[in-house]
Amino acid sequence: INVNALCPGYIDTEINHHVWATDAGKKMVAAMPRQRVGKPADLDAALMMLCANESHFVNGAIIQADDGQAI
Repeated sequence: INVNALCPGYIDTEINHHVWATDAGKKMVAAMPRQRVGKPADLDAALMMLCANESHFVNGAIIQADDGQAI
């Protein structure tokens, strides 16, 4: 069993979509390195890599998919 972590940054979803149009949400986006919120599809490549048979040697990885927010 391999255990890895995909750590997304801010992702626009049904639950939080309204937040990005508020003053507080706009202020948060303006403070982000590339001033944008991710989409769920932005995580697809990392998820597909972790699900692929070829990643059998990847174990204990922490993958930041946050558009540079952690920097």
